[in-house]
Formats: sequence, C-alpha cells, structure tokens
Amino acid sequence: MSMKTSKAFKAGLVLTGALVTSTATWAADVTLRYNQWFPSQHWSQKDGLYQYFDEIEKVTEGRVKVMPSAKPLAPPTRNYQAVVNGIADIAWGPHGYAPGAFPLTEMVELPFTNENAGVSSAAYWRLFEKYFKPAGMHDDVVTLAVHVTSGGNIHMKEDAIAKPDDFSGKKIRVQTSVVGEALKTLGAVPIAGSLSELREFLSRGIIDGTTLSDELLTGFKVDNYVEKITQIPGGIFTNSTFVIMNKAKWNQISEADREAIMAISGEKLAVRMGSLWHDNDVQAREQLKARLGDDYMLADDQLNQAIDLAFEPVRVAWLAKAGEEGVDGQEAIDFYRQEIAKISQ
Repeated sequence: MSMKTSKAFKAGLVLTGALVTSTATWAADVTLRYNQWFPSQHWSQKDGLYQYFDEIEKVTEGRVKVMPSAKPLAPPTRNYQAVVNGIADIAWGPHGYAPGAFPLTEMVELPFTNENAGVSSAAYWRLFEKYFKPAGMHDDVVTLAVHVTSGGNIHMKEDAIAKPDDFSGKKIRVQTSVVGEALKTLGAVPIAGSLSELREFLSRGIIDGTTLSDELLTGFKVDNYVEKITQIPGGIFTNSTFVIMNKAKWNQISEADREAIMAISGEKLAVRMGSLWHDNDVQAREQLKARLGDDYMLADDQLNQAIDLAFEPVRVAWLAKAGEEGVDGQEAIDFYRQEIAKISQ
C-alpha cells in the first residue's frame, strides 16, 4: 500500500468512524409519543404530566423527549393496550376503563380509604411494588407510576341521596364495574360511561346523577347540571391510575438515562399526581359548597353503613380474585391501610 493510498485509507476510516459516532449519538436520542386523550389544558396534564415530561428531558440532558399526540392515538378504553402494542409509547389513565383486565387494582377502588389522594398514592405505589408487581401486574409494560385520584362523591341533578332508600331507581353513571355492582344492591341503576360522555348523559337526562370526584365535576365544567351533592368521607370509590411505557421503547434508552428517569418516577410521580388531585379537589369542594349551601351535604352514619354493606360482596369477591393472582388479599388490604396511616402521621 502506497503512502498516498495509506493516508487516503486512514482518512476514510476517520470519516467512517465519525459517521458511525454521529449515527450512534442520533440513535441514542429517543422521542416518546404520549397518548393525549385527556384535555391537554386540564391541570393533571399541564401541571402534572407535562412538568414530569420536562423533567425527563432535563435529567437525560435532552436525550429523551416526550411528545403529546395532537389527537388521541387510542381511546381511554384501549390506552393500556396501545402501549403494549407500540401504538403509543407512554400512556396515563384509569385501570377501570378496562373492566376485568386488572383485578388487583379493584382493591383501591373500594370506599372510605382516600382522605388525601397524595397520601393514598404513596401507599398505593408501595402496595404495587410489594404485592401487585411480583404477581405479574403490568409485566408487559414498564410502570413509571401508579396513583389514585380523589375519592368520589354522589352528584345528583335534582334528587339528593341522603338516605339508603334514595338510591332506589336512580340512574347513576359509574366509571368502574366495582362501583356499579355495589350500587345495584342499593337499588340504583348503574350506567357505564366515560368522562367524555358525562356532559351528554347529564344534559339529555340519560342519568340522574354520577359518582365522581368534585374536581372532575368542575374541571370538566359539568357542575352546572348538578344541584345536590353528598360527600362520602374517604370516597364512595377511587380511581386506580397508571403511567406506563412501552418496553421496546424503554430498551432504546441508555441504562444511565433509564436510571435517571426512574429516579423521578415511582413514588415521587405517584405523590405528584395524587397531591395535585387532592389540592384541586379541596378547591372544587369549596366552590361547590359556596354555590350549593345546604345542598352540599356530608353523608351520615346510616348512609355510610349502607354503602359499606353494599360493597361487602365486592370485597369478598376481590379476596378470591387476589388469591387466584397469587396475592394474600387481606394482607395486602392491611398493608395498604397501615401505609396510609404511617404516611399520614
């Protein structure tokens, strides 16, 4: 090989190496598609998830970015599966929109356990890590967080729910089958429906009321259809919610960047989202009380006991489901309650 040829060959190697390095650097940059099905201006998005996405970009020094979709990549009922299939890379949403798919999550949907969604979300993440994840829940995705939303109350168009008999014949929209089964035993007619359908349901008289947290009632601007509210201490139900990522996309991210992302996820993200729910729920409650006065009432012992009794068959059924999933259900319930009490101190 002549000196001239040798120099040219070496120059080619340098150029090729530079191109390979450049390509490798480019390949290390990952853009994640977030399935934007919830209103982008809702505080859960702009004050919660979007700030989290900004932090992902910051802690990875710009190598990982999250881009919300201009329109939904999948409906909320297919949200989880869209991430499994790679239609979306990141998704957030309630487990209850896929009835029966996540039986373990039904535990945190039961009433009276959610005085503060930030506290309950921290306890839920610990519960997930200790009991649900080892049982295989979410094993087809990467779980960035699980959290709960604020506890639901009973919002009625005209007739208040003040005593157990008031449920009789009332068509009440529910978000989960767990709540629906309990309300049936109280004589109500549960109507399944997503939040996006709520305005139509209320305005057209398809339902007499809905179980919902106060902040979603005001956040979705449907509070003008509601004239009677019964607050259930700790909630008549709670939404179990996930933040998940596609496994293949996760594996495209460097190990160092994955560690950086997880350092701001998990319990930290659960508390961030749950606390936002709690703070906005308190604000919404005060607004509704100011407008409704005595028509915003606190459930008495008789009503709470009736609701508790109505959910008993659901609890028993859940213990059986938990056993089928390899989880000691009563132990998990006790752990969740103990963690809530510990964090609340």
